[in-house]
Amino acid sequence: MREEFEKDYDDFTLRDIQDGEISGSLSPFTFLCVSFLLVLLGLVMAYSASYDSSIRLGYDHYHFLLEMVIFGILGLISGTILFFTPRAKLERLFYFILPLSFILLIVNAVENAGLDTIGLLSGFPELNGSDAFIFSAVLALSFILPRMKENGNGSFFYPILLIVSLLLFLLISLSGSLTYSIFFFFSMCVALVSARMEKKFIFFYALFHVTLLIFVILVSQSSLDLIFSRLMPNYVSSGESENALLCLSAISEGGLFGKGIGSSYFKLGHISKIEDEYVFACIAEEIGFLGTLLIFFFFFLFFFLGLRCSRRARRKGDEYLGILSISLSFLVVFKALLSALVTASVIPLSGISMPFFSSNGFSYFITIVECALLYRAMHSTGRSR
Repeated sequence: MREEFEKDYDDFTLRDIQDGEISGSLSPFTFLCVSFLLVLLGLVMAYSASYDSSIRLGYDHYHFLLEMVIFGILGLISGTILFFTPRAKLERLFYFILPLSFILLIVNAVENAGLDTIGLLSGFPELNGSDAFIFSAVLALSFILPRMKENGNGSFFYPILLIVSLLLFLLISLSGSLTYSIFFFFSMCVALVSARMEKKFIFFYALFHVTLLIFVILVSQSSLDLIFSRLMPNYVSSGESENALLCLSAISEGGLFGKGIGSSYFKLGHISKIEDEYVFACIAEEIGFLGTLLIFFFFFLFFFLGLRCSRRARRKGDEYLGILSISLSFLVVFKALLSALVTASVIPLSGISMPFFSSNGFSYFITIVECALLYRAMHSTGRSR
């Protein structure tokens, strides 16, 4: 007897109509392959960019690599737990993460502002609260927005979201990086657009935050000095302007094919924080334009798979996974793009760690957990219609 199969609309799923079974989606497997390649390339480039910094700080040459591996294993363990966590508990995960990340954000703001005069936080580990908070904010919006639309509480929810977002935007700015403030703003906008909120509210939300960003820049002398230093590095003499020129030199030295992995010159004590915030300079110098193009092709696949997962979730009526999958994939890919643009002085702000490639253990942990949640979303939405 001839077997009849039906091809799914976007992920090559084959369904046996007679047996009513489904083979599953290729998207989870493809996502695992892309993530594995990014992890592998990231560890190689992170070690290449960080071993000299490790030696200069008095550590073993593999210090930063070991830190990434440890945090990566912790992220993998946490992600595995989340994969098997019941859906109801997973949706309310932000109840636990959001307060902790908020406390961490306050600690960062206090340390950056120099308010800890008695050294109360001197033994506190150096963890970036902005990454954790933006991640937990996405989890919260993915849970809240669909329920708010179902209950019709928009008139009550909009002003609350605007006020809370305003306070958090300022708090992230006080934590030491306007780049993270931009990252937070775009992440919230993507979640709102994905949830199909009212266009006039999204427009007002965006306009309000852009105005606020301009105001914060104008009233902060340090922000203005940073912007002018990176916009006109040849005319403004400062540590930031020198770093910007060295990053541009490293990128241009890479050319089309690069100097080869491990052969970078500018990572040898010339560019500060090249193992973390400006790792893209080392990547461009060692593997060149074609190599960086390949890396961002993998990031494009990463985002593309998240986008299709969001489409499948919406076709199944799962708004939570629809918002979560597109938002998490955006967090990873946009942060990588933002890091590259800042390093190349296209965006004249301070540096930001690059997912998979920066030697920042805590940010690496957050990235691995985000990948685990994305894999769960793809596995769930790809099993059937």
